[in-house]
Amino acid sequence: MAGTVTRTEAVACDRGALSTGIVHFGVGGFHRSHQQAYTDDLLRQDFDAAKDWCYTGVGVLEWDAKMRDYLKNNDWRYPIVAREGTDVDAMDMHVQEVVTLRDMLLSFEDPAAVVRLLAAPSTKIVSLTITEYGYRVPLNEGDHKLLELANQGVLDDPELSMPESIDAACAKATVFGLILAALAARHRLGRRPFTVMSCDNLPHNGEVAKKRVISAARDAPECDDALCAWLEEEVRYPSTMVDRITPATSPQDIADLKERTGIDDAWPVMCEPYKHWVIEDDFVDGQRPAWERVGALLVPDVRPHELMKVRLLNVTHSAMCYPAILAGLTHVHEACLHSKIRAYLELVMLEEIAPTLRANPEMDKSLCDRIPSYARSVLERFENVAVKDQLDRIAMDGSEKFRVQGSGVIREGIALGLPMDAFALYVAAWAHFIRREVDAGVEVKDMGAQGVTAPFRPGGTGLPAFLDMVDIFGDLAMNLTWRQNVTRMFDTITEHGMEFALDVVLGTVSAFPDSIRSDLRLDNPARRETQLAGDEAVVTVVNPARLASLDPIMYTSEMLMGEGPSVNANAR
Repeated sequence: MAGTVTRTEAVACDRGALSTGIVHFGVGGFHRSHQQAYTDDLLRQDFDAAKDWCYTGVGVLEWDAKMRDYLKNNDWRYPIVAREGTDVDAMDMHVQEVVTLRDMLLSFEDPAAVVRLLAAPSTKIVSLTITEYGYRVPLNEGDHKLLELANQGVLDDPELSMPESIDAACAKATVFGLILAALAARHRLGRRPFTVMSCDNLPHNGEVAKKRVISAARDAPECDDALCAWLEEEVRYPSTMVDRITPATSPQDIADLKERTGIDDAWPVMCEPYKHWVIEDDFVDGQRPAWERVGALLVPDVRPHELMKVRLLNVTHSAMCYPAILAGLTHVHEACLHSKIRAYLELVMLEEIAPTLRANPEMDKSLCDRIPSYARSVLERFENVAVKDQLDRIAMDGSEKFRVQGSGVIREGIALGLPMDAFALYVAAWAHFIRREVDAGVEVKDMGAQGVTAPFRPGGTGLPAFLDMVDIFGDLAMNLTWRQNVTRMFDTITEHGMEFALDVVLGTVSAFPDSIRSDLRLDNPARRETQLAGDEAVVTVVNPARLASLDPIMYTSEMLMGEGPSVNANAR
Protein backbone atom coordinates (compact mmCIF):
# COMPACT_ATOMS: atom_id res chain seq x y z
CA MET A 1 0.00 0.00 0.00
CA ALA A 2 1.38 3.42 -0.99
CA GLY A 3 1.20 6.59 1.09
CA THR A 4 3.37 8.06 3.82
CA VAL A 5 3.59 6.76 7.38
CA THR A 6 4.67 9.05 10.23
CA ARG A 7 4.78 8.35 13.93
CA THR A 8 4.82 10.34 17.16
CA GLU A 9 6.19 8.14 19.92
CA ALA A 10 4.71 8.15 23.43
CA VAL A 11 5.93 10.89 25.75
CA ALA A 12 9.06 9.67 27.46
CA CYS A 13 8.23 10.13 31.14
CA ASP A 14 7.83 8.48 34.49
CA ARG A 15 4.19 7.38 34.32
CA GLY A 16 4.14 7.51 38.10
CA ALA A 17 4.49 11.29 37.88
CA LEU A 18 1.11 11.57 36.12
CA SER A 19 -2.00 12.11 38.22
CA THR A 20 -5.73 12.29 37.60
CA GLY A 21 -7.32 15.73 37.37
CA ILE A 22 -10.18 14.72 35.04
CA VAL A 23 -12.58 11.79 35.34
CA HIS A 24 -14.31 10.83 32.11
CA PHE A 25 -17.54 8.87 31.63
CA GLY A 26 -17.80 7.10 28.27
CA VAL A 27 -14.35 5.95 27.13
CA GLY A 28 -15.04 5.12 23.49
CA GLY A 29 -13.36 5.83 20.21
CA PHE A 30 -14.31 9.50 20.04
CA HIS A 31 -13.06 10.38 23.51
CA ARG A 32 -9.79 8.62 22.79
CA SER A 33 -9.32 10.39 19.44
CA HIS A 34 -10.35 13.85 20.61
CA GLN A 35 -10.06 14.99 24.24
CA GLN A 36 -7.17 12.61 24.96
CA ALA A 37 -5.36 13.85 21.84
CA TYR A 38 -5.48 17.47 23.01
CA THR A 39 -4.32 16.60 26.52
CA ASP A 40 -1.55 14.36 25.19
CA ASP A 41 -0.41 17.22 22.92
CA LEU A 42 -0.31 19.51 25.96
CA LEU A 43 1.71 16.96 27.94
CA ARG A 44 4.30 16.91 25.15
CA GLN A 45 4.48 20.70 25.07
CA ASP A 46 4.70 21.33 28.84
CA PHE A 47 4.96 18.22 30.96
CA ASP A 48 4.95 19.98 34.32
CA ALA A 49 1.86 22.04 33.46
CA ALA A 50 -0.10 19.05 32.17
CA LYS A 51 0.98 16.12 34.35
CA ASP A 52 -1.77 16.68 36.93
CA TRP A 53 -4.51 16.91 34.27
CA CYS A 54 -4.52 13.31 33.09
CA TYR A 55 -7.64 11.15 32.93
CA THR A 56 -9.23 8.24 34.72
CA GLY A 57 -12.04 6.69 32.73
CA VAL A 58 -15.26 5.31 34.18
CA GLY A 59 -17.54 2.75 32.54
CA VAL A 60 -21.09 2.13 33.73
CA LEU A 61 -22.19 -0.45 31.15
CA GLU A 62 -21.17 -4.09 31.03
CA TRP A 63 -19.53 -3.82 27.63
CA ASP A 64 -17.20 -1.13 29.02
CA ALA A 65 -15.27 -4.02 30.57
CA LYS A 66 -13.86 -4.83 27.13
CA MET A 67 -12.36 -1.34 26.82
CA ARG A 68 -11.01 -1.44 30.40
CA ASP A 69 -9.38 -4.83 29.83
CA TYR A 70 -7.83 -3.72 26.52
CA LEU A 71 -6.37 -0.56 28.07
CA LYS A 72 -5.12 -2.37 31.14
CA ASN A 73 -3.37 -4.98 29.00
CA ASN A 74 -1.81 -2.07 27.02
CA ASP A 75 -0.47 -0.46 30.21
CA TRP A 76 -3.05 2.32 29.70
CA ARG A 77 -1.57 3.54 26.43
CA TYR A 78 -2.90 3.26 22.88
CA PRO A 79 -2.33 4.60 19.34
CA ILE A 80 -4.43 7.24 17.57
CA VAL A 81 -4.23 6.47 13.84
CA ALA A 82 -5.13 9.47 11.65
CA ARG A 83 -5.55 8.58 7.97
CA GLU A 84 -6.12 10.68 4.88
CA GLY A 85 -6.42 10.09 1.16
CA THR A 86 -8.74 9.91 -1.84
CA ASP A 87 -7.31 6.58 -3.08
CA VAL A 88 -7.78 3.46 -0.98
CA ASP A 89 -4.38 2.19 -2.17
CA ALA A 90 -2.50 5.38 -1.30
CA MET A 91 -3.46 6.57 2.16
CA ASP A 92 -1.27 8.71 4.43
CA MET A 93 -1.14 7.52 8.02
CA HIS A 94 0.05 9.27 11.18
CA VAL A 95 0.27 7.39 14.47
CA GLN A 96 0.30 9.17 17.84
CA GLU A 97 0.86 7.08 20.96
CA VAL A 98 -1.16 8.45 23.87
CA VAL A 99 -0.32 8.12 27.58
CA THR A 100 -2.73 10.59 29.25
CA LEU A 101 -5.38 7.99 30.14
CA ARG A 102 -4.01 6.68 33.43
CA ASP A 103 -6.55 4.01 34.30
CA MET A 104 -10.25 3.08 34.13
CA LEU A 105 -12.82 2.03 36.72
CA LEU A 106 -16.06 0.12 36.22
CA SER A 107 -18.85 1.42 38.45
CA PHE A 108 -20.68 -1.91 38.49
CA GLU A 109 -17.58 -3.52 40.00
CA ASP A 110 -16.97 -0.86 42.67
CA PRO A 111 -19.33 2.13 42.77
CA ALA A 112 -17.88 3.27 46.09
CA ALA A 113 -14.42 3.62 44.51
CA VAL A 114 -15.88 5.70 41.68
CA VAL A 115 -17.66 8.05 44.10
CA ARG A 116 -14.49 8.43 46.20
CA LEU A 117 -12.47 9.32 43.10
CA LEU A 118 -15.06 11.87 42.00
CA ALA A 119 -15.21 13.32 45.50
CA ALA A 120 -11.42 13.60 45.82
CA PRO A 121 -10.08 17.19 45.89
CA SER A 122 -7.69 16.32 43.04
CA THR A 123 -10.61 15.74 40.65
CA LYS A 124 -11.30 19.13 39.10
CA ILE A 125 -13.32 18.20 36.00
CA VAL A 126 -15.79 15.42 35.21
CA SER A 127 -16.28 15.10 31.45
CA LEU A 128 -18.89 13.16 29.51
CA THR A 129 -19.34 11.43 26.17
CA ILE A 130 -22.42 9.36 27.01
CA THR A 131 -24.50 9.98 23.82
CA GLU A 132 -27.74 11.93 23.64
CA TYR A 133 -29.62 9.11 25.35
CA GLY A 134 -27.39 9.20 28.43
CA TYR A 135 -28.94 12.49 29.56
CA ARG A 136 -32.41 10.95 29.66
CA VAL A 137 -31.69 7.91 31.85
CA PRO A 138 -33.64 8.28 35.12
CA LEU A 139 -32.12 7.71 38.54
CA ASN A 140 -32.66 4.21 39.86
CA GLU A 141 -32.71 2.46 43.21
CA GLY A 142 -28.92 2.12 43.24
CA ASP A 143 -28.48 5.86 42.70
CA HIS A 144 -30.72 6.70 45.65
CA LYS A 145 -28.86 4.26 47.90
CA LEU A 146 -25.52 5.78 46.87
CA LEU A 147 -26.85 9.26 47.66
CA GLU A 148 -28.00 8.07 51.05
CA LEU A 149 -24.59 6.53 51.79
CA ALA A 150 -22.81 9.66 50.56
CA ASN A 151 -24.87 11.82 52.91
CA GLN A 152 -24.03 9.49 55.80
CA GLY A 153 -20.31 9.61 55.06
CA VAL A 154 -20.17 5.85 54.59
CA LEU A 155 -18.53 6.15 51.16
CA ASP A 156 -15.62 8.12 52.63
CA ASP A 157 -14.16 4.88 54.00
CA PRO A 158 -11.33 3.78 51.66
CA GLU A 159 -11.79 0.21 52.84
CA LEU A 160 -15.37 0.14 51.60
CA SER A 161 -15.79 -1.81 48.38
CA MET A 162 -18.20 -3.91 46.38
CA PRO A 163 -19.87 -6.28 46.66
CA GLU A 164 -19.53 -7.08 50.36
CA SER A 165 -19.93 -3.73 52.01
CA ILE A 166 -22.76 -1.90 50.26
CA ASP A 167 -26.12 -2.73 48.75
CA ALA A 168 -25.84 -4.69 45.49
CA ALA A 169 -28.31 -2.29 43.84
CA CYS A 170 -25.56 0.34 43.83
CA ALA A 171 -23.78 -1.64 41.13
CA LYS A 172 -26.49 -0.41 38.74
CA ALA A 173 -25.90 3.26 39.50
CA THR A 174 -26.17 5.60 36.52
CA VAL A 175 -23.78 8.33 35.40
CA PHE A 176 -25.75 11.14 37.01
CA GLY A 177 -26.40 9.10 40.15
CA LEU A 178 -22.64 8.68 40.63
CA ILE A 179 -22.02 12.37 39.89
CA LEU A 180 -24.71 13.46 42.35
CA ALA A 181 -23.42 11.15 45.08
CA ALA A 182 -19.91 12.56 44.67
CA LEU A 183 -21.10 16.17 44.65
CA ALA A 184 -23.21 15.46 47.75
CA ALA A 185 -20.10 14.08 49.47
CA ARG A 186 -18.02 17.12 48.47
CA HIS A 187 -20.75 19.47 49.70
CA ARG A 188 -20.97 17.66 53.04
CA LEU A 189 -17.16 17.76 53.44
CA GLY A 190 -16.95 21.48 52.59
CA ARG A 191 -14.97 20.87 49.40
CA ARG A 192 -15.29 22.90 46.23
CA PRO A 193 -17.27 21.19 43.47
CA PHE A 194 -15.83 19.89 40.23
CA THR A 195 -16.75 21.18 36.77
CA VAL A 196 -19.19 19.02 34.75
CA MET A 197 -18.13 19.23 31.09
CA SER A 198 -20.26 17.59 28.42
CA CYS A 199 -18.44 16.68 25.21
CA ASP A 200 -21.47 15.15 23.48
CA ASN A 201 -22.92 16.36 20.19
CA LEU A 202 -25.85 18.14 21.77
CA PRO A 203 -26.99 21.72 21.22
CA HIS A 204 -26.21 23.65 24.41
CA ASN A 205 -24.65 20.53 25.93
CA GLY A 206 -23.52 22.39 29.05
CA GLU A 207 -27.06 23.56 29.73
CA VAL A 208 -28.34 20.03 29.08
CA ALA A 209 -25.89 18.62 31.62
CA LYS A 210 -26.80 21.31 34.17
CA LYS A 211 -30.53 20.70 33.80
CA ARG A 212 -30.01 16.96 34.18
CA VAL A 213 -27.95 17.32 37.37
CA ILE A 214 -30.28 19.84 38.97
CA SER A 215 -33.53 18.11 37.96
CA ALA A 216 -32.20 14.79 39.24
CA ALA A 217 -31.24 16.43 42.53
CA ARG A 218 -34.61 18.13 42.95
CA ASP A 219 -36.37 14.82 42.30
CA ALA A 220 -34.20 12.96 44.82
CA PRO A 221 -35.37 13.17 48.46
CA GLU A 222 -31.75 12.62 49.54
CA CYS A 223 -30.78 16.06 48.14
CA ASP A 224 -31.84 18.96 50.35
CA ASP A 225 -32.43 22.55 49.28
CA ALA A 226 -28.96 23.65 50.32
CA LEU A 227 -27.33 21.02 48.10
CA CYS A 228 -29.61 21.87 45.19
CA ALA A 229 -28.75 25.55 45.47
CA TRP A 230 -25.02 24.71 45.62
CA LEU A 231 -25.33 22.55 42.49
CA GLU A 232 -26.96 25.43 40.66
CA GLU A 233 -24.76 28.26 41.89
CA GLU A 234 -21.31 26.76 42.47
CA VAL A 235 -20.90 23.91 40.00
CA ARG A 236 -19.91 25.04 36.51
CA TYR A 237 -21.27 23.40 33.35
CA PRO A 238 -19.35 24.71 30.31
CA SER A 239 -20.67 23.93 26.86
CA THR A 240 -18.32 22.53 24.25
CA MET A 241 -18.25 21.92 20.52
CA VAL A 242 -16.28 18.81 19.59
CA ASP A 243 -15.33 17.58 16.13
CA ARG A 244 -13.27 14.68 14.82
CA ILE A 245 -14.73 11.96 12.62
CA THR A 246 -13.93 8.69 14.37
CA PRO A 247 -15.28 5.49 12.81
CA ALA A 248 -15.34 2.12 14.53
CA THR A 249 -12.11 0.13 14.32
CA SER A 250 -12.32 -2.87 11.98
CA PRO A 251 -10.20 -6.04 11.88
CA GLN A 252 -8.75 -4.76 8.59
CA ASP A 253 -7.70 -1.52 10.30
CA ILE A 254 -5.81 -3.53 12.91
CA ALA A 255 -4.12 -5.62 10.21
CA ASP A 256 -3.20 -2.54 8.14
CA LEU A 257 -1.63 -0.84 11.15
CA LYS A 258 0.54 -3.87 11.86
CA GLU A 259 1.54 -4.26 8.21
CA ARG A 260 2.48 -0.60 7.68
CA THR A 261 4.01 0.28 11.07
CA GLY A 262 4.76 -2.96 12.87
CA ILE A 263 2.43 -1.92 15.70
CA ASP A 264 0.43 -4.90 16.90
CA ASP A 265 -2.47 -3.34 18.83
CA ALA A 266 -5.86 -4.92 19.56
CA TRP A 267 -7.93 -1.70 19.54
CA PRO A 268 -6.27 1.34 17.93
CA VAL A 269 -8.55 4.32 17.45
CA MET A 270 -8.98 5.32 13.80
CA CYS A 271 -9.85 8.89 12.77
CA GLU A 272 -9.34 11.74 10.35
CA PRO A 273 -6.42 14.17 10.82
CA TYR A 274 -8.77 17.13 11.43
CA LYS A 275 -9.84 17.92 14.98
CA HIS A 276 -11.54 20.94 16.52
CA TRP A 277 -12.60 21.83 20.05
CA VAL A 278 -14.40 24.98 21.17
CA ILE A 279 -14.87 25.30 24.94
CA GLU A 280 -16.85 27.78 27.00
CA ASP A 281 -14.29 29.17 29.44
CA ASP A 282 -16.37 28.65 32.57
CA PHE A 283 -14.69 26.31 35.08
CA VAL A 284 -14.89 26.07 38.87
CA ASP A 285 -12.29 28.51 40.22
CA GLY A 286 -10.85 28.76 36.70
CA GLN A 287 -9.10 25.41 37.12
CA ARG A 288 -8.54 23.64 33.80
CA PRO A 289 -5.72 22.54 31.47
CA ALA A 290 -4.36 25.16 29.07
CA TRP A 291 -5.92 23.43 26.06
CA GLU A 292 -5.79 26.66 24.09
CA ARG A 293 -2.02 26.17 23.84
CA VAL A 294 -2.58 23.12 21.62
CA GLY A 295 -5.31 24.41 19.33
CA ALA A 296 -8.53 24.39 21.34
CA LEU A 297 -10.57 27.58 21.24
CA LEU A 298 -11.66 28.96 24.65
CA VAL A 299 -14.56 31.39 24.23
CA PRO A 300 -17.26 33.08 26.34
CA ASP A 301 -20.08 31.61 24.18
CA VAL A 302 -19.90 28.29 22.33
CA ARG A 303 -23.42 28.39 20.90
CA PRO A 304 -22.69 29.81 17.43
CA HIS A 305 -19.88 27.30 16.91
CA GLU A 306 -21.85 24.29 18.15
CA LEU A 307 -24.96 25.26 16.19
CA MET A 308 -23.06 25.51 12.91
CA LYS A 309 -21.12 22.29 13.49
CA VAL A 310 -23.99 20.16 14.76
CA ARG A 311 -26.29 21.22 11.94
CA LEU A 312 -23.87 21.23 9.03
CA LEU A 313 -21.95 18.10 10.05
CA ASN A 314 -23.97 15.91 12.40
CA VAL A 315 -27.40 16.58 10.94
CA THR A 316 -26.01 16.26 7.42
CA HIS A 317 -24.43 12.95 8.44
CA SER A 318 -27.85 11.64 9.50
CA ALA A 319 -29.61 13.02 6.42
CA MET A 320 -27.01 11.26 4.26
CA CYS A 321 -26.85 7.82 5.82
CA TYR A 322 -30.37 6.47 5.21
CA PRO A 323 -30.72 7.48 1.54
CA ALA A 324 -27.18 6.21 0.91
CA ILE A 325 -27.85 2.86 2.58
CA LEU A 326 -31.05 2.44 0.57
CA ALA A 327 -29.03 3.28 -2.55
CA GLY A 328 -26.82 0.28 -1.79
CA LEU A 329 -23.77 2.11 -0.42
CA THR A 330 -21.64 1.15 2.58
CA HIS A 331 -19.22 4.00 3.37
CA VAL A 332 -19.55 7.74 3.89
CA HIS A 333 -17.00 8.55 1.18
CA GLU A 334 -19.02 6.48 -1.33
CA ALA A 335 -22.11 8.51 -0.51
CA CYS A 336 -20.27 11.79 -0.88
CA LEU A 337 -18.83 10.75 -4.24
CA HIS A 338 -22.24 9.60 -5.54
CA SER A 339 -23.38 12.40 -7.88
CA LYS A 340 -27.03 12.46 -6.79
CA ILE A 341 -26.34 12.08 -3.07
CA ARG A 342 -23.60 14.72 -3.24
CA ALA A 343 -26.07 17.13 -4.85
CA TYR A 344 -28.67 16.17 -2.23
CA LEU A 345 -26.23 16.93 0.59
CA GLU A 346 -25.46 20.34 -0.89
CA LEU A 347 -29.22 20.97 -1.01
CA VAL A 348 -29.61 19.91 2.63
CA MET A 349 -26.75 22.11 3.78
CA LEU A 350 -27.06 25.24 1.66
CA GLU A 351 -30.80 25.52 0.99
CA GLU A 352 -32.40 24.05 4.11
CA ILE A 353 -29.89 24.19 6.98
CA ALA A 354 -28.05 27.41 6.07
CA PRO A 355 -31.17 29.65 6.11
CA THR A 356 -32.01 28.42 9.63
CA LEU A 357 -28.51 29.31 10.77
CA ARG A 358 -28.61 32.78 9.25
CA ALA A 359 -32.00 33.45 10.85
CA ASN A 360 -30.97 32.12 14.26
CA PRO A 361 -30.33 34.95 16.76
CA GLU A 362 -27.62 32.88 18.46
CA MET A 363 -25.44 32.89 15.34
CA ASP A 364 -22.51 35.26 14.90
CA LYS A 365 -22.44 37.13 11.58
CA SER A 366 -18.79 36.30 10.97
CA LEU A 367 -19.63 32.59 11.24
CA CYS A 368 -22.65 33.00 8.95
CA ASP A 369 -20.33 34.42 6.30
CA ARG A 370 -18.30 31.21 6.53
CA ILE A 371 -21.22 28.81 6.03
CA PRO A 372 -20.51 28.03 2.34
CA SER A 373 -16.79 27.42 2.94
CA TYR A 374 -17.50 25.39 6.08
CA ALA A 375 -20.05 23.26 4.19
CA ARG A 376 -17.48 22.59 1.45
CA SER A 377 -14.87 21.60 4.04
CA VAL A 378 -17.32 19.17 5.66
CA LEU A 379 -18.01 17.48 2.32
CA GLU A 380 -14.27 17.29 1.62
CA ARG A 381 -13.80 15.55 4.96
CA PHE A 382 -16.62 13.15 4.13
CA GLU A 383 -14.76 12.30 0.89
CA ASN A 384 -11.73 11.03 2.83
CA VAL A 385 -11.53 7.40 1.68
CA ALA A 386 -8.95 6.64 4.36
CA VAL A 387 -11.42 7.21 7.19
CA LYS A 388 -13.62 4.37 5.88
CA ASP A 389 -16.53 5.51 8.04
CA GLN A 390 -19.46 3.11 7.87
CA LEU A 391 -22.94 4.40 7.06
CA ASP A 392 -24.35 1.81 9.48
CA ARG A 393 -22.44 3.54 12.30
CA ILE A 394 -23.97 6.89 11.39
CA ALA A 395 -27.41 5.26 11.30
CA MET A 396 -27.19 4.16 14.94
CA ASP A 397 -29.38 5.93 17.52
CA GLY A 398 -31.34 7.72 14.82
CA SER A 399 -34.24 8.56 17.11
CA GLU A 400 -32.13 10.51 19.60
CA LYS A 401 -30.13 12.22 16.86
CA PHE A 402 -33.30 13.37 15.11
CA ARG A 403 -35.03 14.45 18.30
CA VAL A 404 -32.05 16.44 19.59
CA GLN A 405 -30.33 17.62 16.41
CA GLY A 406 -32.61 17.38 13.38
CA SER A 407 -36.13 18.26 14.45
CA GLY A 408 -35.28 21.85 15.36
CA VAL A 409 -33.91 22.50 11.86
CA ILE A 410 -37.21 21.36 10.34
CA ARG A 411 -39.33 23.51 12.65
CA GLU A 412 -37.21 26.58 11.97
CA GLY A 413 -37.20 25.89 8.23
CA ILE A 414 -40.98 25.54 8.13
CA ALA A 415 -41.31 28.79 10.09
CA LEU A 416 -39.17 30.46 7.41
CA GLY A 417 -41.51 29.17 4.71
CA LEU A 418 -39.09 26.58 3.33
CA PRO A 419 -40.61 23.40 1.83
CA MET A 420 -37.98 21.22 3.61
CA ASP A 421 -38.19 18.61 0.85
CA ALA A 422 -34.70 17.28 1.54
CA PHE A 423 -35.48 16.74 5.21
CA ALA A 424 -38.74 15.04 4.27
CA LEU A 425 -36.68 12.62 2.18
CA TYR A 426 -34.32 12.10 5.15
CA VAL A 427 -37.21 11.05 7.41
CA ALA A 428 -38.89 8.95 4.70
CA ALA A 429 -35.62 7.12 4.01
CA TRP A 430 -35.11 6.60 7.75
CA ALA A 431 -38.56 5.01 8.00
CA HIS A 432 -37.78 2.78 5.01
CA PHE A 433 -34.49 1.77 6.61
CA ILE A 434 -36.24 0.77 9.85
CA ARG A 435 -38.92 -1.16 7.95
CA ARG A 436 -36.23 -2.97 5.94
CA GLU A 437 -34.31 -3.97 9.06
CA VAL A 438 -37.50 -5.19 10.79
CA ASP A 439 -38.56 -7.21 7.73
CA ALA A 440 -35.11 -8.80 7.56
CA GLY A 441 -35.07 -9.62 11.29
CA VAL A 442 -32.04 -7.37 11.83
CA GLU A 443 -31.60 -5.56 15.14
CA VAL A 444 -32.07 -1.80 14.83
CA LYS A 445 -29.22 -0.23 16.81
CA ASP A 446 -31.10 2.55 18.52
CA MET A 447 -31.66 3.21 22.22
CA GLY A 448 -35.28 3.82 21.25
CA ALA A 449 -35.46 0.74 19.02
CA GLN A 450 -38.55 -0.69 20.68
CA GLY A 451 -40.54 2.44 19.88
CA VAL A 452 -39.31 3.18 16.36
CA THR A 453 -39.64 -0.41 15.16
CA ALA A 454 -43.15 -1.00 16.57
CA PRO A 455 -44.97 0.72 13.67
CA PHE A 456 -43.32 -1.66 11.21
CA ARG A 457 -43.90 -4.88 13.14
CA PRO A 458 -47.00 -7.09 12.75
CA GLY A 459 -50.02 -5.12 13.93
CA GLY A 460 -48.37 -1.74 13.35
CA THR A 461 -49.79 0.77 10.90
CA GLY A 462 -46.45 1.71 9.33
CA LEU A 463 -45.50 5.27 8.48
CA PRO A 464 -48.55 7.00 10.06
CA ALA A 465 -47.78 5.43 13.44
CA PHE A 466 -44.10 6.27 13.02
CA LEU A 467 -44.88 9.94 12.38
CA ASP A 468 -47.29 9.92 15.35
CA MET A 469 -44.37 9.43 17.79
CA VAL A 470 -44.55 12.74 19.65
CA ASP A 471 -41.54 11.92 21.83
CA ILE A 472 -39.41 11.99 18.65
CA PHE A 473 -41.23 14.35 16.30
CA GLY A 474 -42.79 16.73 18.83
CA ASP A 475 -45.27 19.12 17.23
CA LEU A 476 -44.22 17.92 13.77
CA ALA A 477 -46.41 14.91 14.52
CA MET A 478 -49.40 17.29 14.31
CA ASN A 479 -48.19 19.20 11.25
CA LEU A 480 -50.29 17.87 8.37
CA THR A 481 -48.23 19.61 5.68
CA TRP A 482 -45.04 18.06 6.98
CA ARG A 483 -46.59 14.62 7.36
CA GLN A 484 -47.86 14.72 3.76
CA ASN A 485 -44.45 15.74 2.47
CA VAL A 486 -42.81 12.81 4.26
CA THR A 487 -45.56 10.46 3.07
CA ARG A 488 -45.10 11.65 -0.50
CA MET A 489 -41.39 10.90 -0.30
CA PHE A 490 -41.98 7.56 1.43
CA ASP A 491 -44.39 6.47 -1.32
CA THR A 492 -41.99 7.65 -4.00
CA ILE A 493 -39.25 5.44 -2.55
CA THR A 494 -41.68 2.52 -2.24
CA GLU A 495 -42.95 2.69 -5.81
CA HIS A 496 -39.98 4.08 -7.74
CA GLY A 497 -36.83 3.59 -5.69
CA MET A 498 -34.31 5.74 -3.87
CA GLU A 499 -32.59 7.22 -6.92
CA PHE A 500 -35.88 8.45 -8.37
CA ALA A 501 -36.75 9.99 -5.00
CA LEU A 502 -33.42 11.85 -5.11
CA ASP A 503 -34.32 13.08 -8.59
CA VAL A 504 -37.64 14.36 -7.24
CA VAL A 505 -35.97 16.37 -4.49
CA LEU A 506 -33.28 17.67 -6.83
CA GLY A 507 -35.89 18.79 -9.37
CA THR A 508 -34.51 16.66 -12.20
CA VAL A 509 -37.80 14.91 -13.05
CA SER A 510 -40.47 16.60 -15.15
CA ALA A 511 -43.51 15.25 -13.30
CA PHE A 512 -44.56 12.89 -10.55
CA PRO A 513 -45.94 9.48 -11.50
CA ASP A 514 -49.75 9.40 -11.47
CA SER A 515 -49.79 6.93 -8.59
CA ILE A 516 -48.44 9.44 -6.11
CA ARG A 517 -49.99 12.67 -7.34
CA SER A 518 -52.52 12.57 -4.50
CA ASP A 519 -49.74 13.44 -2.06
CA LEU A 520 -49.12 16.97 -3.31
CA ARG A 521 -47.88 19.32 -0.59
CA LEU A 522 -50.11 21.92 0.95
CA ASP A 523 -47.41 24.51 0.25
CA ASN A 524 -47.27 23.74 -3.48
CA PRO A 525 -47.92 27.04 -5.31
CA ALA A 526 -49.72 25.21 -8.12
CA ARG A 527 -52.25 23.87 -5.62
CA ARG A 528 -52.75 27.22 -3.97
CA GLU A 529 -53.47 28.95 -7.25
CA THR A 530 -56.03 26.40 -8.46
CA GLN A 531 -59.56 27.80 -8.61
CA LEU A 532 -62.37 25.30 -8.05
CA ALA A 533 -65.10 25.86 -10.63
CA GLY A 534 -68.65 24.56 -11.31
CA ASP A 535 -69.04 20.82 -11.12
CA GLU A 536 -65.29 20.12 -11.03
CA ALA A 537 -64.59 16.99 -8.99
CA VAL A 538 -63.09 17.57 -5.55
CA VAL A 539 -61.49 14.96 -3.32
CA THR A 540 -60.80 15.45 0.38
CA VAL A 541 -57.70 13.75 1.75
CA VAL A 542 -57.24 13.78 5.50
CA ASN A 543 -55.67 11.78 8.28
CA PRO A 544 -58.81 10.62 10.16
CA ALA A 545 -56.96 10.72 13.46
CA ARG A 546 -56.34 14.45 12.97
CA LEU A 547 -59.74 15.36 11.50
CA ALA A 548 -60.98 17.10 14.63
CA SER A 549 -58.04 19.49 14.81
CA LEU A 550 -56.90 20.06 11.24
CA ASP A 551 -58.44 21.47 8.08
CA PRO A 552 -59.12 18.99 5.28
CA ILE A 553 -56.96 19.11 2.15
CA MET A 554 -58.79 19.71 -1.12
CA TYR A 555 -57.45 18.23 -4.36
CA THR A 556 -58.97 18.67 -7.83
CA SER A 557 -59.41 15.70 -10.14
CA GLU A 558 -56.75 17.09 -12.49
CA MET A 559 -54.24 17.12 -9.64
CA LEU A 560 -55.04 13.53 -8.77
CA MET A 561 -54.62 12.48 -12.39
CA GLY A 562 -51.11 13.87 -12.61
CA GLU A 563 -51.62 16.73 -15.04
CA GLY A 564 -49.57 19.90 -14.84
CA PRO A 565 -45.94 20.69 -14.02
CA SER A 566 -43.68 19.01 -11.49
CA VAL A 567 -44.50 19.79 -7.88
CA ASN A 568 -40.80 19.97 -7.18
CA ALA A 569 -40.23 22.48 -9.95
CA ASN A 570 -42.96 24.74 -8.61
CA ALA A 571 -41.90 24.45 -4.99
CA ARG A 572 -38.21 24.98 -5.61
